[in-house]
Amino acid sequence: METHEHVDAVVVGSGFGGSVAAYRLAEAGRRTVVLERGRPYPPGSFPRTPQEMGRAFWEPSDGLYGLFDVWTFRGLESVVASGLGGGSLIYANVLLRKDEHWFVTEEPVPGAGHETWPVTRADLDPHYDRVERMLGASRFPAHRPPYRSVPKAAAMRTAAQRLGLAYQHPPLAVSFAPRPGAEPVPAALIAEPAYGNLHAAPRRTCRLCGECDIGCNDGAKNTLDHTYLSAARWHGAELRTRAEVRTIRPRPGGGYEVRYLVHDPADEDRRSDGRVRSRRTITCDRLVLAAGTYGTTYLLLRNRHRLPAVGPALGTRFSGNGDLLGLVRPPRRGDATRFSASRGPVITTAIRVGDAHDGDGSAGRGFYLQDG
Repeated sequence: METHEHVDAVVVGSGFGGSVAAYRLAEAGRRTVVLERGRPYPPGSFPRTPQEMGRAFWEPSDGLYGLFDVWTFRGLESVVASGLGGGSLIYANVLLRKDEHWFVTEEPVPGAGHETWPVTRADLDPHYDRVERMLGASRFPAHRPPYRSVPKAAAMRTAAQRLGLAYQHPPLAVSFAPRPGAEPVPAALIAEPAYGNLHAAPRRTCRLCGECDIGCNDGAKNTLDHTYLSAARWHGAELRTRAEVRTIRPRPGGGYEVRYLVHDPADEDRRSDGRVRSRRTITCDRLVLAAGTYGTTYLLLRNRHRLPAVGPALGTRFSGNGDLLGLVRPPRRGDATRFSASRGPVITTAIRVGDAHDGDGSAGRGFYLQDG
């Protein structure tokens, strides 16, 4: 059975792009519907036991509707999130601003061609400011007890000093204090903003458990469901979860038609028999595709025959996001002591390695080295 309705705007996906778009549209008085294929994750609902983690993947044909969706290609593998709040549920909280010196214009790249950034740091700073306020950005309070006893943060500072490199405790979307301006204290009840919280569940400040990347069960991580999506709902946006978009097409008179499946919680842990139990249709004047790098591309490719303006470059020239993961070797005998890196948020410290654009004698491309 299909239902039909019309709204001003449909936003597909509830991650960083979708949540901000939904908030701004709703704030402007547009009737906005967000379609998110995953489910909500209030504090305390993220999987932790081996059995729970084993079922925490996204594969509806196998009855799995969990948080982690694994995409595998030739030479590229990624884990993305399926849940209200998108990638904010499993990212590492860091809100670093791109270094001003590292915005380049007409810089040659290997193999011919040039790299050019179309905006400057000055263009972005007002937006950085607004996002940091909304996500409650705060730096790891490394010099206050009990935070100064976090070993990996101290080890990173020591390493930076020995190498003569600058370091910082970068802004994190984590609540260390119960309210802005208050003293940091672990496991304190967080005061909610005026727009409230869509989960209607208590949140507590960071207790240094190191579980940011598998979902914060304390609610200390200021994910998009606690921030932009709660504010969007307060302004009138409707958030629909377990709603997986499959078909998009332009309407003859303007706007778009969107068809989506509604996943029934009763289907969890049950292999699909191929039948579609609930399909719905919604039309809109504006359509925002914010289903992530893979999800949005997949939707456009799936509907390419309905979207004649989509060019042949879609789905090509993919790459990773520039992150390299590594393991630190145990220290030599007589050097520093070994320690567990699990205490603290996932990332506490960023060491800056210089770039040729810095003009201080540095060579090559600059980068940041962070703990994990």
